[in-house]
Amino acid sequence: MWGRPCHNAGVTQIETEALIFDMDGLLIDSEPVWWRVEAALAQRHGVSWTDELAAQQVGKGLDHLIEVMREHGLQLTVEAGVTELIDDFIERVDELSLQPGVVELLEASEGMPRALATSSPRRLAEAVLKRFALTPRFDVTVTATDVTHAKPAPDIFLAACEGLGKRGVVLEDSFAGVTAAVAAELPVIAVPELDPERFAALTPYVVNDLHEARKLLLLKR
Repeated sequence: MWGRPCHNAGVTQIETEALIFDMDGLLIDSEPVWWRVEAALAQRHGVSWTDELAAQQVGKGLDHLIEVMREHGLQLTVEAGVTELIDDFIERVDELSLQPGVVELLEASEGMPRALATSSPRRLAEAVLKRFALTPRFDVTVTATDVTHAKPAPDIFLAACEGLGKRGVVLEDSFAGVTAAVAAELPVIAVPELDPERFAALTPYVVNDLHEARKLLLLKR
């Protein structure tokens, strides 16, 4: 049984056989770095780029981001723009930090099948995982490189389930990611940085951080 609510002392918990993690914003506090990278790219190429525009693209993948930048005057191909973003981000990988509760959740779920399902390209995802020595923590890693359609399409999560050989609970921070998990018909715990009320329409599980997410899950620790 996966994703089955279990009532324990008045608290609704989720029983699951596997966990599927987003990366950017969920495991890694990467959004500030991404915004700096995007702003630098826009400035270099004379594109008017605002925080509001940046926020609207969160979780939708780099191809989508560059397409939107092109609509605002970026004179690069999608491929060239994505490559420039990735190169700049990887150069700044030491500026990243883990989100609160990551270590505790990974330790508590040790031995459970786990997948990483990220809208980032594989080259970037591998650099981030290496930075924090997280590569061995995941049985399966699915990136934007591996699927046809990025979030909010369900492809990444469906591929993660296929790789694990079972379905599981998704942990996500972005609205696009939560939408993708719902489209894949998977239970999802949302850990949004902004507008948590917006997420309540998609999932009953909306928490402040991964410490709270861990308490919702029936884990050994």
